[in-house]
Amino acid sequence: MSRSLKFALAVSAVFAASAFFTACEKQESQTNSQAKVQIAPVAEVAKPATKSVVVYFSQTGATKKLAQIFKEARNADEVELKLVKSFPSTYDSTIAEVRAERESKQWPALVNAKVELAKYDTVFLGYPIMFGTFTTPIYTFLEANDLSGKVVVPFCTYGSGGRKASAVELKTLEPNANVTLAYGISNKRINAEGGIEKAKEEVAAFFGNLETGKTEEMLCGGFSEQRPLTAEDSAVFTAATKDYAYLGLKPLSVSTQVVAGMNYLFVCEMKAFGGPATQTNVKIFKPLPGRGEPELIVVEK
Repeated sequence: MSRSLKFALAVSAVFAASAFFTACEKQESQTNSQAKVQIAPVAEVAKPATKSVVVYFSQTGATKKLAQIFKEARNADEVELKLVKSFPSTYDSTIAEVRAERESKQWPALVNAKVELAKYDTVFLGYPIMFGTFTTPIYTFLEANDLSGKVVVPFCTYGSGGRKASAVELKTLEPNANVTLAYGISNKRINAEGGIEKAKEEVAAFFGNLETGKTEEMLCGGFSEQRPLTAEDSAVFTAATKDYAYLGLKPLSVSTQVVAGMNYLFVCEMKAFGGPATQTNVKIFKPLPGRGEPELIVVEK
């Protein structure tokens, strides 16, 4: 039986239960031949604190930066997944190797594929996006570990997008885990000057969304109805996507959301790398005047 088939069959539901503890002490003393029993006050009922771990693979260092933000934000333990044989040193060679792994479904070996997860309630799972979803070492981790009953919080770094698609695939592969919303940030943004501070602010807002039960649909709230582009919209789109010509993006319509600046949600036709046309959403942020140029936030593909 292949490793991937074995993994697909080996799913079981495990649900963690929280227990409440009370303590009662009895003390006996005898004075003047009479027994007196003293009972200590009942201890306060307390729910055991949850324990979390950040598990991640980082190819270029961007995901590692993001992992440290998650670790510090939740005072979590940390496990960095390491390849037995590193990816090639050049981008093109790495892409070729990852493509071959995906086509053959022969996932790369990890030094520390098996992680002791029994003591953790929450797993923050971090990865770079390759070919529109999580990179191949994550499959190795998933095959080696049972995430049933765990809260799994995905986070990722990417060139242009893949946040939503990777979370959807993770839910498919881990049906017995509680896979939440995913957070993502582009390599360009987190590596830019002030990128760490910007990511920290976004991660804090992301945790707020998790705690209030926000869904992907709810996060899209607040935007206007889609409408045809104006000349100003087109100028914003062109400025933000000038470094992403390889995606072959053609804006079809747009909606906006007023924040400290302006969020734009463009519905686009995409012909990535000259491939077939697909429809996708492109989120762009335009800061207030004098505070920077429009920037591409994510391509939801």
